[in-house]
Amino acid sequence: MACKRHPEAASHDEYCAACLIEEALPPVDDAHCGAAREFTIRVPLGESAAAIVFLVRSAGATPRLLRLKIWRRPAAAGFLDRFRCLQAGLEGWPAEGIDRPVAAWLDRFGCPSVLTEFRQGVAILDRVRSGRLTSQGAIDLLAPLITLSKMAHARGLVHGSVVAGNVVIDAESGRARLLDFGLTPLMAAADERGALASADLAGFAALAQTLRACPGLPGPSRRQ
Repeated sequence: MACKRHPEAASHDEYCAACLIEEALPPVDDAHCGAAREFTIRVPLGESAAAIVFLVRSAGATPRLLRLKIWRRPAAAGFLDRFRCLQAGLEGWPAEGIDRPVAAWLDRFGCPSVLTEFRQGVAILDRVRSGRLTSQGAIDLLAPLITLSKMAHARGLVHGSVVAGNVVIDAESGRARLLDFGLTPLMAAADERGALASADLAGFAALAQTLRACPGLPGPSRRQ
């Protein structure tokens, strides 16, 4: 039987896995989160040993799709204060290149959750492997992100986790975009945050090297 709240999912006794996850998320009293905390989980987007990510749909008169990231370990002290600083630091920036943070909260164990904007995209490595983008074309798309990161560093902001999985090609614009901007520093201890800016640039260099070595498939325009 299909779940009433999540039609894509099978349910048992009118509950599916997404329902159970939603029920496990605690109510949030922080006014900073506002109505953004009211949503339904649509599909999982990925997971690692550190966190799990879902596509969610917000409630209200004008619902929208958001990206929910839930960490499996407690946050470092001052997580919510640093989250507010991240939001303030990104205020007024051009939207291109970064999915903005929307809301954050902690559960009763101190494990954080963060909502960010969601736009459809394909991981940059997958785009190259499919033959839809050449290795050099993908490397060229990194240049605006490197410039954006250097601008962020000048303002005291860092991404903190520039890896292949956090760089996607926007489905509409065809430009590269960074996921999870600034979220890794939120979880880092104070003595770890200073090294993250140099790690950003090293991450771009490593990704470019990976893209150069990526074999890919013949693109559609070269198939006979």
